[in-house]
Amino acid sequence: MLARCSVLALLLSSVLAKSAAIRGLDPLLASKYVPNAAGNFVCLDGSVEIPFARVNDDYCDCPDGSDEPGTSACNNGTFYCANHGHIPSRISSSKVNNGVCDPECCDGSDEYDSLVKCPDVCAELGLKSREEAERRALIEGAGSRRKMELIRQARGLRKTKRDELARKESLLADAVEAYSRAEALKNELEERDNEKARAREGRQSALRDQHLPDLVAYRQFLSKELHRLRAHRDSLILLLRSVRNGHNPEYNDVAVSRLITDYASFTEAYPYIESAALENAAEGSKARAEREALMDKDNADQDDLDFEKCRTAIDIFVSERETLADDIETLAAILAALRDGYNKNYHDLEVKAAVVGFADYESMREKDLAAIAAQSEEIGIDGVRQRVADATAAFDALLVSPIVPPIAPPIAPPQFMTEALPVPDSADSNQELDDARSAYWTAHSAKSTLTSEVSDLKKLLHDTDLGPDDVYLAVKDECISLDTGEYTYEVCLLDRAAQISNKDNSRQDLGSFTGFADEGAHKYENGAKCWNGPERSLRASFVCSDVISVLSITEPEKCEYIAKMTGPFACGSIADNIPPPPPPQSVDHQPEHDEL
Repeated sequence: MLARCSVLALLLSSVLAKSAAIRGLDPLLASKYVPNAAGNFVCLDGSVEIPFARVNDDYCDCPDGSDEPGTSACNNGTFYCANHGHIPSRISSSKVNNGVCDPECCDGSDEYDSLVKCPDVCAELGLKSREEAERRALIEGAGSRRKMELIRQARGLRKTKRDELARKESLLADAVEAYSRAEALKNELEERDNEKARAREGRQSALRDQHLPDLVAYRQFLSKELHRLRAHRDSLILLLRSVRNGHNPEYNDVAVSRLITDYASFTEAYPYIESAALENAAEGSKARAEREALMDKDNADQDDLDFEKCRTAIDIFVSERETLADDIETLAAILAALRDGYNKNYHDLEVKAAVVGFADYESMREKDLAAIAAQSEEIGIDGVRQRVADATAAFDALLVSPIVPPIAPPIAPPQFMTEALPVPDSADSNQELDDARSAYWTAHSAKSTLTSEVSDLKKLLHDTDLGPDDVYLAVKDECISLDTGEYTYEVCLLDRAAQISNKDNSRQDLGSFTGFADEGAHKYENGAKCWNGPERSLRASFVCSDVISVLSITEPEKCEYIAKMTGPFACGSIADNIPPPPPPQSVDHQPEHDEL
């Protein structure tokens, strides 16, 4: 009996030793690859029990493929690569002995029974992997430290911003009160000034009604005078033109030559005057009278119903009268010089006709002057002119602004009008209103500025997502750029994004920050609309670094941009970034027993 037990013990020991050397078996599952009391293997899903010797016999017995961890018999099985010196891995059983060196099995153990001999490169790959892990650990460590620094800055900034908000809310309360006082004073002074303005307008209206008939009479008188003066100038122009165009050059008359020279100087300075005279030359006295009557009617329709328009028309007529008088004096002097100096021995018919015509003009001029004098006396033009001057002075005195003192003092009104005028506003009154308005706008500006600042601070402190632990607070609105050759892209953190042409510096809005997406990505949306496309948008994702930068910008869909960026926001805590101890170095491993 004892001998029989000894045999069984030896057999069990042999089987256990072999289970430790099963090819392709994950060491974590070794405890499940031990024969049971009957010396059998139970499939890991518990569905089938087979003799232990059929494990790795290159025939798939278990539905879950667990009986063939080291062969390719089961399509759903896996093969464990120990990869000593590097990172272990598991591959599909279908890749075992397929003649291809699988990179996941750097030790080449997956091709143990094929025509391909795969070298063991795990030591080399492990070294590179550890170096890369150390490099990444340094980057992650620096990024984590920068992240902690931003968080510490954010704590201080939040307290500073809260204190600033409290201070500005107090200032805003004072500014609102100061604004209310300034507005009340301004409104009071403006109403007082409006009352004066209404009184002034009433006086102005009375002046208009009282003196408009005098202005109309004076304007009509000036209009008739201008008709005569225009006719006189036209007559002189036509006489001079006839000499210039019709004289006999063979006589070589010095007086004629001087006339031509002087007249040429005049026409060069005022070329339109001769054209106007020629236009009216062909019309008779009746046609001229009809044209002048039509002009008078048009002027009356435009000017004689409005005090200011009639004043403006009078100013224009007076200016034209002075111009006409100057022109007539110049032209008459040229003809008088011809009359007094031409050679009477020459029988130049045009010259003699001009001399006779000039005498007729002088006779007509005397008659017209007498007629104007008679008409002036008849309508009492001197009195009309004086009343117009008085009304103009009084009206101008009333136009003095009650708000801004005039640059020059107003024209003093005539003595007889003094009692009809309101007491002028003093400079002190004007200055008081100016000061009140200035104070109002200063208070308004201060209130508006503080209101905006308080609103911005409240939005920042209460309504803005600044990331975990306010990590973005210290760098919010900081702009980072990337020059891609044709464009420079600009991403301003938690604010906006833009595309800037390097050719003409034009900007395209790529959107404003609307929130965070998965894994802390930034969404910038509602940018400028693309032609025949959507509104522009940008999504920025981050990898860990202590430096904030834009690595690349792509446009996978029309006007939808993807930015790859670096920054400490994507880093974990400092404890998270302590590198794990390196895996054990690769050693030669020879199983004590042949692998199954």
